[in-house]
Amino acid sequence: MSNTEYVNNKEVNSRACLRLKEAGFDAIDAAILRELAADARIPRAELSRRVGLSAPSVADRVRRLEDVGIITGYGARIGPARLGYGLTILIRARPLPGEMHNMIEAIRGTPQIVACDRVSGDDCFVARAHVRDVAEMEAVIDRIVPFGATNSSVVQSSPIEERLVEL
Repeated sequence: MSNTEYVNNKEVNSRACLRLKEAGFDAIDAAILRELAADARIPRAELSRRVGLSAPSVADRVRRLEDVGIITGYGARIGPARLGYGLTILIRARPLPGEMHNMIEAIRGTPQIVACDRVSGDDCFVARAHVRDVAEMEAVIDRIVPFGATNSSVVQSSPIEERLVEL
């Protein structure tokens, strides 16, 4: 990361912290986020009881957290293995010169790929995919290879599942 990028990121982070303060983000908001992260289906009455506020106050706070983009959505956590996807793979990819757009489209158009990040370093992308078997893994990789180099790894376990950032 260059000095300019570092300074720009620091400015963005400072502005984000200022927006949080201006929005009145506090310990109760943090408690609401923790409860919703643990169980997004928690009834508002139970959420209100756990954070010590009335249901209308909690509803207002949740709406505000949604409006400022802190809460970006709600969803179910799915167990891919229970649906027959026995392997989770990580694919690191580096496009050939002039093939960035085509690689992005290949990744986007591959339904087994459930997440992809553009990263710094030797590779440009790290994608996460769920596949049924090694043959399907090979087919997924074959969709990307025409546009650059790939390197893949099979996930053996996930000792730390996705979790809420420190609040």
